[in-house]
Amino acid sequence: MANSLKNNASSINPGHDILEVGQNRMELVDFRLFSMDENGEEKEGVYGINVAKVIEIIKMPEDISETPNTSEFVEGMFNLRGAVVPLVNLPKWMGITEPEDLDRKNFKVIITEFNRVKVGFIVHDTTKIRRVSWNDISAPELSSVSSIDSKVTGIIKVENDELLLLLDFESIVDELGFYNKENREIEIEKKEYNGDKIILIIDDSSSARKIINNALIKEGFKTITTENGKVALDTVYEDKYKFDAIICDVEMPVMDGYTFTKTMKSDDKYKNIPIIMHSSLSGAENSTKGMSAGADFYVVKFDPLEFISTLKKALG
Repeated sequence: MANSLKNNASSINPGHDILEVGQNRMELVDFRLFSMDENGEEKEGVYGINVAKVIEIIKMPEDISETPNTSEFVEGMFNLRGAVVPLVNLPKWMGITEPEDLDRKNFKVIITEFNRVKVGFIVHDTTKIRRVSWNDISAPELSSVSSIDSKVTGIIKVENDELLLLLDFESIVDELGFYNKENREIEIEKKEYNGDKIILIIDDSSSARKIINNALIKEGFKTITTENGKVALDTVYEDKYKFDAIICDVEMPVMDGYTFTKTMKSDDKYKNIPIIMHSSLSGAENSTKGMSAGADFYVVKFDPLEFISTLKKALG
């Protein structure tokens, strides 16, 4: 197995202040999941998660408290410096058959925070920080890994022609029920806008697109959904629709939200369309990055009341 990344939060963000907004680049943690194929041979899967979503990487905790009435993929909860964090068995969630000789004591836990939720994900190993271009990341429907496409938001070719897969962690967390459903859904159909406002939704997560789309439809908006900045840009340039506002994610293959926003705001024809950057990345630093790219508003996913209130502000 590859040498593990140091278990130190400071090791996760080298180059953290070097990447500039709008370069269409990102840094990700390269982690590995080992499996047995149908022929009994061990395989090494290469995966990645955006550094901006990672708090730190730790050793497998020894004291894990079982939690009743939770998903079979949740091993329990553990205490991380006073914070109670749920622990997700990612290989199990992926349906991986693990080699029998793996030692759980050597496993790593990637501590993440996004959408205002902290979650620990068990992985077999972590290796390095990679700096990549979103332009080099293919959308899953363009790949040849159809058997796991539903769990993947992007694919990039790395050394030895291996494929590194970016997993849809938002959908995993949503599927496992860590979000408060009552706070994420709008119960009453107000139909305040009666379809007279058209909103462009840009998000690579199918789960996020569905949640946002449902919320807007209940408010009476007409919506168009796209899966990345490049597709969205093409949609805008077609001039088939006159968009009243744009809801834009940050992390997306081919073209990220920063680059899309900077491109739109530099075009005299479209610069006045309000853009709400809607990201799972919380914190003042991420908000500042979004605003520096030209976004009119920055909202962390997904508080429907704050989201709708911000959209109404954007519409004036």
